[in-house]
Amino acid sequence: MKYAIILAFPLVTFTSAATQLNTEKIFTDAGYPYKNLIMKAEKVELLYSQEQNKTTCRIKVYDEGSLHESKQVEVASDEFGKQPVKSCLERERAKHILSLL
Repeated sequence: MKYAIILAFPLVTFTSAATQLNTEKIFTDAGYPYKNLIMKAEKVELLYSQEQNKTTCRIKVYDEGSLHESKQVEVASDEFGKQPVKSCLERERAKHILSLL
């Protein structure tokens, strides 16, 4: 019976790990202030959806319990593909969020 409990624990552990959300890592070469923002923040989320040749996106920046968000914008899919962070977060807003971190 004790072997059944030992075998059941890893099975439950692997099952719960399989239900996690898929995430992508996106790297940026956009320079200041985008790279500094990503390096300084605790977590940066890029939320987007694509339809034909347009992408709707927004950015969430987390730092020590606070959340800073950008407005939702529509951009061309090829522009988003080249520089996703820069196309979804205007430069002035990125500089403002960076100053708050």
